[in-house]
Amino acid sequence: MIKTLQDFFTSKLSKNQDDAEPSESDLKLAAATLMFEVVRSDGQIDEIELTTMAEVLGQQFKMPEDDISSMMKLAKTSSDMQTSLQKFTREVCEKWGSTERMKLLENLWIIALVDKKIDRHERHLVRKVAGLLYLNDKQIVQSRENAKARLATH
Repeated sequence: MIKTLQDFFTSKLSKNQDDAEPSESDLKLAAATLMFEVVRSDGQIDEIELTTMAEVLGQQFKMPEDDISSMMKLAKTSSDMQTSLQKFTREVCEKWGSTERMKLLENLWIIALVDKKIDRHERHLVRKVAGLLYLNDKQIVQSRENAKARLATH
């Protein structure tokens, strides 16, 4: 799977697939890239946030540890190269319903909240992504409360 992910990412870079329907790999990478954006949004990359991101990827996508590590590297590269979050959120919106998009938002909140402090940049980014995912204020608040509850039991 690691080679498959690397091949996938290479092919994404070499051709324009804006018109192509997003594959399952596209969606996983889009979600992982959004997660990595939250990890680094406060200007530093904390180990606890990276560890939590790996756990969230494993839970959400039922990925083995080796694949999670590769996905995180791809997400970092994708994040480094991105100029707009809309590419990633558009792919997610094309395939995922409101429930799946709320779950992604909940996971973004978990990553932002795991270090027990939420930076204004983290809050702004998560809310911006929520808007791009076409989630309303009630869904944003519910996702954040769900994230807090999951962290409290973790």
